[in-house]
Amino acid sequence: MLSGCASVPTSKQALLYSPWGWQEEGYAARASSYDRTGANADAATILPGETHVMADLSGPGIIRHIWITTNAAVPAGRLLVLRMYWDGSDTPAVEVPFGDFFGVGHGMEAEVDAFPITVISRGRARNCWWPMPFADGAKITITNEGAQSVTAFYYYVDYLALDKPPATPMRFHAQYRQAYPADGDENYTFLETTGQGQFMGVVMNVESTQPGWWGEGDDVIYVDDREPLYGTGTEDYFCEAWGMRERMTPWHGAPVCEGYDDAGLRTSMYRFHILDPIPFKEHIKVTIEHGSGNDRADNLSSVAYWYQVPPAAAFPPLPTTGERIPEQALADYVRDKAWMLATLDTPQSARELAALLKRPGGEEGKALVEGLLAYRRGRHQPTDSVLAEVDRALTQIDALIDALPEEQRYTKPMMDLPTDDDNLVPHPALRAKTTLLRARHDLARRTALARGLRPDEEILLEVRDSLGRPTPAPRYEESPDFTNSYAKVEDPHLLGYGARFTYGDADPSWARFTPEFPREGRYEVLTTFSYGANATDTRYEIRHAGGLTVVPLEQRGRVDTPDRNNARWHSLGTFQFEKGQNAHTGSITLNTAPGTARANLKFEYRAYMDSVRLIFRGQ
Repeated sequence: MLSGCASVPTSKQALLYSPWGWQEEGYAARASSYDRTGANADAATILPGETHVMADLSGPGIIRHIWITTNAAVPAGRLLVLRMYWDGSDTPAVEVPFGDFFGVGHGMEAEVDAFPITVISRGRARNCWWPMPFADGAKITITNEGAQSVTAFYYYVDYLALDKPPATPMRFHAQYRQAYPADGDENYTFLETTGQGQFMGVVMNVESTQPGWWGEGDDVIYVDDREPLYGTGTEDYFCEAWGMRERMTPWHGAPVCEGYDDAGLRTSMYRFHILDPIPFKEHIKVTIEHGSGNDRADNLSSVAYWYQVPPAAAFPPLPTTGERIPEQALADYVRDKAWMLATLDTPQSARELAALLKRPGGEEGKALVEGLLAYRRGRHQPTDSVLAEVDRALTQIDALIDALPEEQRYTKPMMDLPTDDDNLVPHPALRAKTTLLRARHDLARRTALARGLRPDEEILLEVRDSLGRPTPAPRYEESPDFTNSYAKVEDPHLLGYGARFTYGDADPSWARFTPEFPREGRYEVLTTFSYGANATDTRYEIRHAGGLTVVPLEQRGRVDTPDRNNARWHSLGTFQFEKGQNAHTGSITLNTAPGTARANLKFEYRAYMDSVRLIFRGQ
């Protein structure tokens, strides 16, 4: 409603209004990811395939602000899907990949400085200011359609809880579409819906499939039975001229513009009709040409934003995760997806893993998938012949690595926050090798256990498995002060995803592994921790057949800390252990109480428990 208007608009009347002008009575309220225990573990964890409910609100209200940040790696913007439901409906009024909803496509991260959406902190702090009224409840969910657990997902949903239903019958909508490529004779469609409402704008993403300027496409908007609104060019609709550039205003801009001189270059741009919404009474179709007269076949995707009186026309099916991933991110997606599928034991996971060979994300991806198919077959019936198959795939990846110029093998990471990892970023072929080596180490451990452990063979314990699920007791136990960490050591011996840490604010404070020793004998005990560690009063208590041994080991992981010792294996000694599982005679405990001594005073106290390797050294 217009500011000051008290009546509800009747059908076909008062279509044009400013959502920010609604005058309603109520009180401020919030749904957030805060730690319900009163501690500081304020993030949600979302496993692959899981849906997390961010807000499930009752009664009438208006959502006025949403803030989200996450540690999920690029291309999480395409792997997480945001959905919103109003007034008890089972059909989402918003169904958009997480990053695209906040103004940046391609699974990229970039800053956005617009009126209804702002994104800062190099693309990682996302804010939405679209008002979202509801009369009888609202529900917001986020679904992890990726192959890695999201171990830190933080959010606020700020809303005005109303005393009575909002004056407007309109509801906020947002819809994602894509055409990879847009190669038909018809215009690319941003939105097509029926009913009564107003179109509020669009985010459009272009990934060029050939060199040259892609922006000669005209926008054409069909509203009810009136003369269509004809435009003069893509950049013209987005309020630019003579091409696109990285520039932002409250109403229009381009957070990303990589240029036009080659294939594979990406652009994300927005046009918000905040001051000039386009009302419709019965029907609207918003389109744009792909090239002059649809003569180009670039990869296009978009998010349309609008308000309307429900119900809206049915949304087109959301493209699958694999279809949404751009080529630049495909290798990482295939690697993570293949590893997840290789560790699952369902017939469907085997079929999906084999299907990745059709779009492997490069030669190293093909070799990785072939090696993981062998690993998956051998997980429950490990043999030396299966090990040989994995080794052949590793040899193929090694040949690809050998052909890489030295300067392409590693790149420097982007760092602007204290929580950033300063490790060099490996080329996709090196990442594929690390993943396949993980499978190789695990298969070797399984083979050793099947035929009997021999000297220099190992067993492994981790706090979380490959999907980020916690290791059950009694194999792993801890005091209540430990919480999830996204800082994980990247090591080929390790299988799991994520670690656990404490802020040192409890006494007692401990974390313990209790292995099941396959045979009696001497085992060397090794442990590792990530770059997040910052504690110098940590010690490990090894309970073995001969009693108790306490080994002090400072955890110096943070950047710019003298004598850093993270991301390496530390030997705690070799001890005699009995066969079987007994915490009193065969366990490794990290003790952090009182948890006060820091290696680097610039950072908070953090002591990590990640994993333990036990190498059998003989009888």
